[in-house]
Amino acid sequence: MLDSYFCAPKTLRRLRAGPSAPYIDGFADSLARDGYAHASAVRYLRSAAHLGWFVYLEGDAWADVDAGALEAFGRHFSRCRCPRSNGGASGYHARFGAKLFHRQLVRLGVCNGPVVADAEHAEPAMVSAFRDWLRVHRGASEPTLRQYCRGAAELIDELGADVVRWNAQSVRDFLLGRAAECGPPTTQKLITSLRAFLRDVSFAGESRDDLALAVPAVTSWRLARLPRCLSEDELARVIAACDGTTRGRLRDRAIVLLLSRLGLRAGDVAQLRLGDIDWRNGILRVTGKGR
Repeated sequence: MLDSYFCAPKTLRRLRAGPSAPYIDGFADSLARDGYAHASAVRYLRSAAHLGWFVYLEGDAWADVDAGALEAFGRHFSRCRCPRSNGGASGYHARFGAKLFHRQLVRLGVCNGPVVADAEHAEPAMVSAFRDWLRVHRGASEPTLRQYCRGAAELIDELGADVVRWNAQSVRDFLLGRAAECGPPTTQKLITSLRAFLRDVSFAGESRDDLALAVPAVTSWRLARLPRCLSEDELARVIAACDGTTRGRLRDRAIVLLLSRLGLRAGDVAQLRLGDIDWRNGILRVTGKGR
């Protein structure tokens, strides 16, 4: 599975030769199974390799890695020059990737320490209610729920569970602090999740002010660069690669045609069922965002 995230032989050799090597392929399998996005999984795998070199250079064993070691790694990575670690990821992704990798090692019995709790395993009641609302009323998928609720849990962890004590300045300071650690795409996702959560908090009467208005925007110039897309010839080759009469080939061709000719999103295609197709009139009923 590691080969599906990295194609450069040099990178694969480095990941499979470091201190994390015996467990890195299994970690890649677990990330794919849990539905993490490709870009996020790449960052987490780099972070896992980085953590391995950190443990090695500190003279520790995997069995000694616990919450304290992960905290020390979080302080270390920003100035790290580990040999062959390639720097790893930075900011939030390094800490969260290391935490996920540690949880995998605990499950395997490699680490003796308890699993380090995070937003998904020690979820405040407000976040649980927010998750249920997103699932029932917005039809949000599991990756979306995970992203939105992670930002909400981090906000509560930073500001405390007493919403009455929250104010516009504290919310802005929290976001700006996270923005200093993350790139613009990650920050934009955090802004979206925080605004949705704070609107839900205000609607529930937990807060007297609409703190969603305090969440600032970040600069993101539209059309600042050309969109990444396949050329006509490249798309033709992709479609041709699905030629065949087997069920798998026919399915793959149908998926590619739905994406390229009708402009459906990946989630739209994944949710499509035979009952959604009006064969006689050539019409599809699509259940997308917000149902």
